[in-house]
Amino acid sequence: MIPWRFYVRCLQIAYMADGMTEKRLKLTKTSVAAVAAEAGKQTLIWDTEIRGFGLRIAPGGAKAFVMQRRVGRLTRRVTIGRADDITAEAARKQATILAAEFANGVDPVQAKQAAARSALTLRQAMDAYVSAPKKKGIGKGGEKKARTQRDIRLVFERKFPDWLDSPITEITEGMVKERHAALAKVSPAQANLAFRYLRAAMNNVMADVDEGQAPVIKANPVTRLNRTNQWADVRPAKGRIPDKMIPEWVEAAKIGLEGLGNSSEMRDAVLFMLLTGARIGELFGSKADGYAPLRWASVDLRQAKVTFLDTKNRLDHELPLPRQLVALLKQRKERVGPEYVFSDEKGRMPSDLRPAFRRLAALTGIDITAHDLRRTFASTASKLDISTYKVKALTNHISGNDVTADYVEVEFEDLREAMQKIADHMLREPDQDSAHGIR
Repeated sequence: MIPWRFYVRCLQIAYMADGMTEKRLKLTKTSVAAVAAEAGKQTLIWDTEIRGFGLRIAPGGAKAFVMQRRVGRLTRRVTIGRADDITAEAARKQATILAAEFANGVDPVQAKQAAARSALTLRQAMDAYVSAPKKKGIGKGGEKKARTQRDIRLVFERKFPDWLDSPITEITEGMVKERHAALAKVSPAQANLAFRYLRAAMNNVMADVDEGQAPVIKANPVTRLNRTNQWADVRPAKGRIPDKMIPEWVEAAKIGLEGLGNSSEMRDAVLFMLLTGARIGELFGSKADGYAPLRWASVDLRQAKVTFLDTKNRLDHELPLPRQLVALLKQRKERVGPEYVFSDEKGRMPSDLRPAFRRLAALTGIDITAHDLRRTFASTASKLDISTYKVKALTNHISGNDVTADYVEVEFEDLREAMQKIADHMLREPDQDSAHGIR
């Protein structure tokens, strides 16, 4: 067996042969000032009194005091400070302190890293989570979508503004319990969302450690909500247009928005969403998230289909158009801008559809949102006995853990038949006996 001292010496010789010179000298103010750099080489001058205390001189002449010792199986070299910033005497005192730490088995490099990790703030944890790869679903391992990143930041900034610059080690289970309860009084859904994001950010910090490192926190404080069953009971939103009132609502949308800015664009947009189940962002895009509005290039009127690019689930979504929408879009194309479908002749688009929904609520008594049109579309499809798999394909929903869905192939022409059936039902003549009439 080769003696370990011989092995270490071989390493030292190899290290010195690889462009480094080592010398021994008592490090004082005078001796440090006197030594000079060697051209093309880094020089190490070891102190003759404190083992491991040295002066490192870069080829360019920069000098720094260092302390080097073995800790377990590792050799650690710690920079005490630049010779321009600290005297030899002060550096020697620091070296003595470090020598005692080394002797007690303290790894100063790991100790410094641990201290830095312990000081990690919630804001830094948020940034790390936002930048972390997507964990599941389509796009797993890739970057989170721009909208998701923005939503995470908004939630943290609005729900935890007083926690953001505090170390995450100071966020306790008691704080979690109290803040969730306070937020749930205002909005149970928003409280749950905020703490799901907080839990994910904490889990990301706990997981992202090097081998052998202890995690910054040993347990996620958000698990308190699981143990105490404190998560709010949030039921899915049910907003939609009642089936018997859809014809009345459609009639109001056709004739009741006059006088509003971009009235024809808003009219055609709400009818388009009702008859396709499209999301509002798929029509108007989002500047904040970098999504463009729907372009005429994505609409094929000859083949009666539209393609939504890079949708919420990261897939392009191709959808057949019923003949009524083809007619509507042909009329639009004759009078609007050349690039975006729902712009006027000067390329201007509605900045917000809420004025249209407020007007329609006043006319019909039905107070809904843009997403409620998507629910109305899906509900109508179900009412017409269109299969669940076709509805998922039409609404571009991921099948999740539904194994059977992987075996079912829904053809595009099958979707065309379903789309036409939905449009015919929604655009039927109002039932005079049950219609309330536009107010």
